Amino acid sequence: MAYSKEFIEEMAKAQDLFVWEAPSWEFNERGPKWYLLMALAALVLAGYAVYAANYLFAFIILIIALILVFAGNEKPHKILVQIGNNGIVYDGKLYTFDNIHNFAIIYHPPYTRVLYVEPTSWMPRRFRISLEEEDPVAIRNHLKRFVEEDLDLREEHFSDIFGRLLRL
Repeated sequence: MAYSKEFIEEMAKAQDLFVWEAPSWEFNERGPKWYLLMALAALVLAGYAVYAANYLFAFIILIIALILVFAGNEKPHKILVQIGNNGIVYDGKLYTFDNIHNFAIIYHPPYTRVLYVEPTSWMPRRFRISLEEEDPVAIRNHLKRFVEEDLDLREEHFSDIFGRLLRL
């Protein structure tokens, strides 16, 4: 059954049990030492690629380095997160509870305060929501009423840990 756009917008506005703003991604400060190390690593990899006559790999390394320099300093924008009795609104999109496969909360303050949500779709795209100062126990208890909790996920995903360690 397809709902009208107006109905979906009204339902999204009604999700008001938990409301907060979270950054769209985790931002890591990078100092001059980081840029020096990454430039050195890029030059070594590109040099090896040229030595091995793998010019495509050298080109890809240089493109990645340029992207990290130019796009890597962009500050994350704030996203409004709303959780209510019908679903989760994340970045303006309503995910009803019947469209969410599972969730997990990773809470190790002060380093990690994250809610992972995995929607049900043919190509699931889990998203990571920073809990900021929200009460993780209250959010967990509320979400457990509607959605299955992923109890196997006890630590952050490797990609998040790797990104934080390399400040990507």
